[in-house]
Amino acid sequence: MFRRVCFLAAMQPRDHRAAGRTVSVLGVVAASVTLLDGVGELIRGEANPTDIMITIVIAALIVAIAWTARRLNSDHSLIWAAAPFVAVTAIVGLDFFSRDSSLGAQVFLLFPALFAASQLRREGVLLAVAATIAAELLITFGMQPWEQAITDSGYMTAAIVTTAGLLTVAEEHRDRLITLLEHQAAIDPLTGLVTRRVLDDAARAALSGAASPAGTALILIDVDNFKAINDTYGHPGGDEILVQLAAALIETSRPTDIVSRLGGDEIALLLPGCSANILAHRSIQLLAQLQARKFVLHDGRTVAVSVSGGLAHAPTDAVDLRALYAAADGALYRAKGLGRNQFHAASPLR
Repeated sequence: MFRRVCFLAAMQPRDHRAAGRTVSVLGVVAASVTLLDGVGELIRGEANPTDIMITIVIAALIVAIAWTARRLNSDHSLIWAAAPFVAVTAIVGLDFFSRDSSLGAQVFLLFPALFAASQLRREGVLLAVAATIAAELLITFGMQPWEQAITDSGYMTAAIVTTAGLLTVAEEHRDRLITLLEHQAAIDPLTGLVTRRVLDDAARAALSGAASPAGTALILIDVDNFKAINDTYGHPGGDEILVQLAAALIETSRPTDIVSRLGGDEIALLLPGCSANILAHRSIQLLAQLQARKFVLHDGRTVAVSVSGGLAHAPTDAVDLRALYAAADGALYRAKGLGRNQFHAASPLR
């Protein structure tokens, strides 16, 4: 069972929709070349009408399979796992049926290798390429004199391995780049906090129908007079304050809480499964901890830092994400208007 599961996983495309499009393109090209080759043989008198009809049927079947592949998704894991090997087997069967072992016929073995290298992970590529090379050796040594078989199989094996290897390396590089870009889009590079996009996704999940009956709380925090801190200590000093503030908020948060830098000196805390009563206690504790914290720059200077916060609770103050943000933002505005260095709630908390 372990090996079977690993094999299925190795043979699954990274992106099923992209894999379907790739199969479609390769299938149409294969069908077109097959059909044109059959017509050429008929014109040259090397084939009869029956052969042409067989060729047309084969080309139509290839197109139908290619078109069907566009509709396959992750639910069809067995089909995806078998596809490269079925394609290789079909190419071998057609070559032996037509007694054609020319390089023109062998070149179709590149197609399964191209598919694997562009759509599968490295383990799947190795399996598909191994099957392709085995098929190449079977065709050449099964229908050619061994001197010609050695030459043809050598050329084709080199082409298959080189093409698949280069394409696999390129795809893996692309995957690493995409992962890096996704990480950069999700993590604020200065503070290490998650970005607004991650916070929004988490908030929508927390506010969904499967949300905790206790509700969800949002706290928006601003550093008081942050511009003055930047003017006095420079932007590097302001950055240090933000990094230390982010660390303080992480230290006081639950594993389920989301701490996000929204931009500038504004930081948000999302508290899923938090009742209005718990929010009241959490906000008092959080403000006291931040007021007691010392912010020290790398040169040893201590900076007086205070923060203001706006609290909102769903469903007490809002039922959707936009309204929750608006309620917390309004409460933050009132906290600043009342003198800063305090938290204010959108509605009275018990």
